[in-house]
Amino acid sequence: MGPHATTALGILAGLALFLAMAMIGVIAVNGPRNPGVPEAGASAAAGASAAASASAPLPSGGLERGAFGPLDLDGDGALSLSESAGYREIVIRFERADRNRDGRLSKAEFDRLAKLAPPKAKAAPNARLQVRRDANASLAAQREER
Repeated sequence: MGPHATTALGILAGLALFLAMAMIGVIAVNGPRNPGVPEAGASAAAGASAAASASAPLPSGGLERGAFGPLDLDGDGALSLSESAGYREIVIRFERADRNRDGRLSKAEFDRLAKLAPPKAKAAPNARLQVRRDANASLAAQREER
């Protein structure tokens, strides 16, 4: 084994040792609050970044009038986007339902939310260009066959 290979192996071994020691240090300092392990009670309303279920059931079975109270976690009479995190039906319609653009849904705005249709998916900006490329490729293939 040449000197370059020995040097490379030494660097890799040192790096592996450093990473192992760093992990041990992080675990020793944080204990049960280990980064990367979500806490049991993490919520988006509290500022957590834990992924919420995309199909969380709404209180009272849907976007009816009775669902507003349990969603208003801080009891201020308005529903913020962070309080509605995890409820896909609310999040996708939130911007359109927020009539006064204050970033919060009042009870009246929330009641109107159920009547809004989900937003339509926008076509990719390059969709027309892709159709043209496909058509050109098809024409080129037909010319080659002749």
